[in-house]
Amino acid sequence: MDSSNEIEDLQQANATLSENIQKLGSEMELVQQRFEQQSKLAGIGQLTAGILHEIRNPLNFVNNFSRLTLDLVTEMKELLNASESTETEEVLELVDMVNVNINRILENGSRAERIVQTMLTQTRTDANQVIPTDLNQLLEEFSKLAYQGVRGNDKEFNVKFIFRLDPGIGKVNLMASEFTRVIINLVNNACYAVNARSKEQNEPGYVPEIMVSSALNGDWVDIRIRDNGIGISQDTVEKVFNPFFTTKPPGEGTGLGLSLSMATINEMHKGKLTVTSEKGVFTEFVISIPLNL
Repeated sequence: MDSSNEIEDLQQANATLSENIQKLGSEMELVQQRFEQQSKLAGIGQLTAGILHEIRNPLNFVNNFSRLTLDLVTEMKELLNASESTETEEVLELVDMVNVNINRILENGSRAERIVQTMLTQTRTDANQVIPTDLNQLLEEFSKLAYQGVRGNDKEFNVKFIFRLDPGIGKVNLMASEFTRVIINLVNNACYAVNARSKEQNEPGYVPEIMVSSALNGDWVDIRIRDNGIGISQDTVEKVFNPFFTTKPPGEGTGLGLSLSMATINEMHKGKLTVTSEKGVFTEFVISIPLNL
């Protein structure tokens, strides 16, 4: 009797051990896939850094010659104002139009230059330095950049951005490159949520929206990124910051973005990152950071 019990116990132990080995094998395979994905991302990052360096040179050319041309336009206007020609007024109108167009070129070229510089900063070893940063400018530019990245993979995707940025905030001490990654990640998630609702629920009149806001709150700044996408259930809300947890299909997410974002806000910026959501209605991430880091 004892012998049969021992055999039964051994068989049960072997079955349990076999099951555990299978689970461990599956987990190791998953970790390997994620490692390979991260290696690919690292390679893409190196390639991107090289591309950014190459882009910066022609971009500097565009911006520098735009400034030079604006100076020439100013001199041209001065000469025309001193002229007694009957056609001076018409020529001045044309000069004003040229001036407006060149200013637009310079404005957009400068914006591109700022984006390139911020992205290049992320490749440097001293990228974690705290520097005074125009927070509102960062929020708007990199929210739009994240959207364009999503749209690059899905030309049919569109979203309405609503920016409510407190002009009184000014510059905030940030580890700008790390903070930028958080904004891109949160906006990417918001884009995914509104795109999923648009495709899955087929609601007449539904307009995908993402609202990005900033506001002073005493000695802190609150940043909100809110979407009207598919939302997430309460039990999922409690897990979203766990490493490797993702609600996206296999191959579309590593499950690391939000956990890394929380570490960036909580540890590097001594702030707080929280989320609230209602299934099928909205999701809102709130970043709170101190003004004096």
